Amino acid sequence: MFLKQKKIKINQVRMNNSVKRNKILKASSLGYAVSFLLLIGLVSSGLLFITSVNKRLEMNYTLEDHMLLNNYMSLKYGATKENNCNLQLIHNSGDTSNVSVKKWGAFKAVVSRTKHQYKNYTRSAIVGNELIGKHPVMYLPNQRNEIKLCGESVIVGDIYISRKGISRGHISGKPFLGDVLFKGQKFESERSLPPLNKQALEVSFKDFIGKSIKIDLPQKDTTFSFNNETRMINSSQSITITNSVIGNCVIHSFDSIYVSSTATLEHVILFAPVIYFEKGFKGKVQAFASKKIICENNVKLEYPSTIVLIETEDELGQKHGIYLQKESSVIGGVLLISRLPNFRKPIELIIDNSIVGGLVYNQGVTELKGEIIGHIYTSSFRLNYGGGQYLNYLLDAKLSSEKLPEGFILPNWLEKDKSNGSKIIQCF
Repeated sequence: MFLKQKKIKINQVRMNNSVKRNKILKASSLGYAVSFLLLIGLVSSGLLFITSVNKRLEMNYTLEDHMLLNNYMSLKYGATKENNCNLQLIHNSGDTSNVSVKKWGAFKAVVSRTKHQYKNYTRSAIVGNELIGKHPVMYLPNQRNEIKLCGESVIVGDIYISRKGISRGHISGKPFLGDVLFKGQKFESERSLPPLNKQALEVSFKDFIGKSIKIDLPQKDTTFSFNNETRMINSSQSITITNSVIGNCVIHSFDSIYVSSTATLEHVILFAPVIYFEKGFKGKVQAFASKKIICENNVKLEYPSTIVLIETEDELGQKHGIYLQKESSVIGGVLLISRLPNFRKPIELIIDNSIVGGLVYNQGVTELKGEIIGHIYTSSFRLNYGGGQYLNYLLDAKLSSEKLPEGFILPNWLEKDKSNGSKIIQCF
């Protein structure tokens, strides 16, 4: 009896333990299931989050791409406008672009500001005109003077000269060493240089008075956005520039401007009777003077740069001109005009072992002891050598229009030039 009761108790304990184990197993299974579902939920949520973020990023990138494209198209549209103006363009994507265009020396400055809700994008550009037709490598008025080539002179391109033509010369033991006098076609020129357009003749710092904000010369590196009003530095005293001045700024002195080699100038316009660029200076600048522009040794005025001399008075005993000293270069254009021409004391351009790339127009006399890559219009050539002075002699001079890169934008100075549309020279 006792054994029977003991077996019954043992069976009951076993049954209880089995029930407990089943309950524990069911609870564990439920916990595993819940954990698995939570894991799946987390993974799904993560995938949905990543997908959502990717879509938002894709939408932002698409929006930014549309803004950049619309901004650039607006910039190109503004480049087609010839006069100062302000425009608003509304794009199919919902972007709005405000475009401003203004004359900037020999070129134009265009600004495009594109907005979409809280986003905005601004870009500026220097713009020039693509010109129809070809320029000769050399144009010399028909004044019945023959051109004499000496030394290692090379001329590549079409030339317009007097009916007397071009021939070999010999000066101080330096005969012409080339096989041919020039490579190109020869045409008879008119008795005077082709006329300039009004825009080239009328550039003045007065154009910016009343349209700019007057400031003092910055004492630290400064950038002026073309998105804002032009800043003008105006002084009756000499101005010395030693730091960086970039962008929408005009610097004018009634005395002179001295640009140090430590300075950085980009797209700035200078006005002064006399402008000096110190040895070793490098930058992009448009300089307008009435007496002298001097580029000391190894000055590099990069594309698009122009230097312009507009002689407005005849000073007794004083020569006016542009002087490029050894190993200097100007890429863009060089222009010399006299409002009071004096054949006894003409304005002068002296290129001393230096390079000019682009367009040269000189109503005076040119002394070329260097290289012109592009085109030169000059009233006459002059050579000082061996203690003597020779008219229309070239010694070791290099002239080539073929070396000028395709798409190079020349200053639109000549009246005969017709525009084939505008082209962006540089964006920033």
